[in-house]
Amino acid sequence: MGYLLYGDKPIFKSVCMFKSRKSFYALLSIPLLLALAACKTGQQKPEGNDGWVEVTGVSVINNGNLGLAKDEALKDAKRVAVQEVLGSVVSARTDVKNLQLVQSSVTSKSEGLIETFSILNAAAVSAAEYQVKIKAKVSMALINQAIEEVVASQGKPRMMVILDETFNGRADGNKVAQTEIEMQFIAQGFPFVDRASVEKIVARNKRKIASALSGDNSAARALGVDAGAEIILVGTSRVKEAGKIADSQLISVQADVNVRVIDINTGKLLTAGQEHGAYPHINPESGAVSAVNKAVSPLREKLVTDIVKLWDINRGNTIALLVTGLDYEKLMVLRGELTEKVRGVKAVNPKGSAGKAAKLEIEFEGSSFDLADRLLTSGLSIPLKIGEVKPNALDVSAK
Repeated sequence: MGYLLYGDKPIFKSVCMFKSRKSFYALLSIPLLLALAACKTGQQKPEGNDGWVEVTGVSVINNGNLGLAKDEALKDAKRVAVQEVLGSVVSARTDVKNLQLVQSSVTSKSEGLIETFSILNAAAVSAAEYQVKIKAKVSMALINQAIEEVVASQGKPRMMVILDETFNGRADGNKVAQTEIEMQFIAQGFPFVDRASVEKIVARNKRKIASALSGDNSAARALGVDAGAEIILVGTSRVKEAGKIADSQLISVQADVNVRVIDINTGKLLTAGQEHGAYPHINPESGAVSAVNKAVSPLREKLVTDIVKLWDINRGNTIALLVTGLDYEKLMVLRGELTEKVRGVKAVNPKGSAGKAAKLEIEFEGSSFDLADRLLTSGLSIPLKIGEVKPNALDVSAK
């Protein structure tokens, strides 16, 4: 009596165990079908596109601080990991028109795109340089989602919202109006600076926030430049209970939303609007959400129309350029060459420096991505390495 083996283990003694040969051969075919299915699945999944990569990040050691250098090198490694996987994903797509915009937008979210990682090696390779090698898995689902968001927003300005919100005269930490505005604009395909970045900027710029809310457009513009936004919405939301509706348990909740839209490129008012909304509800908090929604909806329609009509993505920009690794003498040389050699640069305005780091404000005919390309191809006497590129900001360092 023979045995049917699976691997090295007998699973059936004979065909006689089955009521018919047909049922026997049907079961016999299952491992074969599973193997074919596995092969088919493997063919649909391109090799190297599983999100696993091994990469090395580098950083500069400042004042002998190895701990900080290791942290920065790890951040760099994660960014490189995302860039490497992103490159293979983007190369297989035909709907990506602005590769640099996709790379900048997606890699700025590197931390959130790494599913897991392990440090393979971490050490100072010289007195000035620290390296961290990692094995990381980049989430293919999240990276494709991030690409989809950028593709959908191409041609529309990146936005941020700063609102002073109150409910019954007290500060409202629920940010009902900000959330509603962001949701409605995102539904129209507008990209936004992520909420975490906005909250960090708000926390360290209390005085500038107060100035922007009181009508100072230059303060609002500075906040937008810091965040890498191209449009900033600044305003107020005032929500209150207006009393019970007669012969019912419903409370009338009233909302007034007032916003200004500032063009970060120019610092000028692009458009503005205000709307009122009211909603009866037995629960004041739920009524507040509905009242704000009724105010924001018509306001959004007006603002979207004005922004699309008045904001020109191809006009000249004011770009914040952060330069590191140059002493004052070399910085002066670079400033001169930017206007002399880099096509499209209209003016270079210094905005402060500390040690070997300096901020320059560049008036440029084009985007920050165009400027990054020109810096690499204009024959500057001081070679530069391009760092992070945002819609209105660019980081470079001396090679």
